[in-house]
Amino acid sequence: MPTYDYECPECGHREEILKKHSNTDINEVCPECGKFMQRLLSAPAFHLKGTGWYVTDYKKNKKPDKKPIKELING
Repeated sequence: MPTYDYECPECGHREEILKKHSNTDINEVCPECGKFMQRLLSAPAFHLKGTGWYVTDYKKNKKPDKKPIKELING
C-alpha cells in the first residue's frame, strides 16, 4: 500500500497516511484541529534494479588515464 502526504489547511499539521488505492477519495480528518486535510502531491520513489539501465551498465565511472607531459612531448 502506498503512503500519501496530507496537510491541514487550517493548522498546517502534516501527516503521512498509508492507504489503499481504492480509498484515496476518502477525506482524512486532522488529529490536531478536526478539520478535513488536503492530499499533497509528491514525487514517486523508485529504484532501478537489474541490468540494462544507464546507472548500472552504461555509465562510465572511470576517468581517462593522464599521461605525463614528457611522454606527450617525446612521443
